[in-house]
Amino acid sequence: MKMIQISEQEYEEYKTMRAVIVELTEKIKELEAKLNKNSKNSNKPPSSDGPRKGSVKNSRIKSGKPQGGQLGHIGVTKSLTSEPDEIVKLEPQTKCECGGDIVVQTENFTVRQVTDIEPISKIVVEYHAHDGECDRCGKLHKASFPERADSTSTYGENIHALATYFNHYQLIPVKRTTEIFNDIFGINISQGTVYSIGVEAYCNLEDTEKQTKQELIKSNVVNYDESGMRVSGKNYWLHSAGTELATVYSIHEKRGREAMDDMGILPFFRGTAIHDHLMSYYQYDQCAHGECNEHHLRHLKFLFEDLNCVWAGAMACLLLRIKRHVDLSKAYGADRLEQTDIEIYENTYRKILEESYEDVSQAPVEPRRMVKRMSKYEQETLMFMYDFSVPFTNNLAERDIRMPKAKQKISGGFRSEEGAKSFARIRGFISTVKKKGKNVLDGLNAIFEGNATGFLYPDPL
Repeated sequence: MKMIQISEQEYEEYKTMRAVIVELTEKIKELEAKLNKNSKNSNKPPSSDGPRKGSVKNSRIKSGKPQGGQLGHIGVTKSLTSEPDEIVKLEPQTKCECGGDIVVQTENFTVRQVTDIEPISKIVVEYHAHDGECDRCGKLHKASFPERADSTSTYGENIHALATYFNHYQLIPVKRTTEIFNDIFGINISQGTVYSIGVEAYCNLEDTEKQTKQELIKSNVVNYDESGMRVSGKNYWLHSAGTELATVYSIHEKRGREAMDDMGILPFFRGTAIHDHLMSYYQYDQCAHGECNEHHLRHLKFLFEDLNCVWAGAMACLLLRIKRHVDLSKAYGADRLEQTDIEIYENTYRKILEESYEDVSQAPVEPRRMVKRMSKYEQETLMFMYDFSVPFTNNLAERDIRMPKAKQKISGGFRSEEGAKSFARIRGFISTVKKKGKNVLDGLNAIFEGNATGFLYPDPL
């Protein structure tokens, strides 16, 4: 075979071109991996997936059971009420085909009930405040109007409660809220009135929100989250703090510590804060921290499937194994794992990360960053293993923030900061009412009766 002679200059150019090709090849792989990112393997929201979402995959282990209700499952059927508002007696015809008379058996009958609502109509209460004169001194006395009747014509607590329910809980825009009142109740309420009702509720709930914040501050575990929100055409942040029994929302221009300080919970919190690794949370060192492992699993899924990081698959399996162990222990009444089990899991965790260093030394930035993160925040990642009151994920906070985000999708954001803050405080109150198992409309009526705090906290904290 004939050898081709090349000059030293040509050889240097060849080495340069080869290095460029290797670099570009790695860059292409990295960009292709980024294109494969979606809401299932990263922090990207589902709305960013676009029309090509592909098949739905998750980490749930198949049970092997058929779809639908399982054998022995007790269904839920509408039950009969023992106190119907009206009883209609139905009797058969009086004559039989044979010509005989039909005798009705009054003690033998079948019951069926139809639940309906009466046509909804407004009720106007007119107050006549009479004057009186003392028969001894002639002093003139005037009757006092109820607090709600503070002008010639106004709306009662029930209308205030319903307007707040439609607009702030069911996320119905102000204009459509006025249409509901006009179409269903025959009340021609204005958009300005609906907005003013929200402002009134916001003001009345100031002390109630302070009480809810105190409840969260005294809790052992609180879930925190934040998400972008459009206010006055600008990017603001909706912050949430919540437990299974209480929720507080806050609107702020900032995402980090300034906003968290302004919310007034984390600076005084001494329990365990569950969050999604935003570094601003770690500035609060007076409390413990736990990270959302659902986020970890999504990142690890991406690294394993798209970047071929074997260690990421092993780490995901380990986290899910520990979770199953914890869940089974809870089911059997245990409050912690055996120390030997904890040490085995810790050693396995560290061994996976140690063995990953060779794999990621020449890998793109993302795998190296994930290894460094899980090494540094081992205790926070495994907090659910050390403390059974700590959840495996931050899903509670994500559920709390999901519906306020739906408000933005429906209305496109808030026109004013005042309106956004009103929505946040009212929505937090309604969320807390529902978490405590109380009736929402009763709670909303309590706002306008001036008793929202007593409604939520009949016994002071």
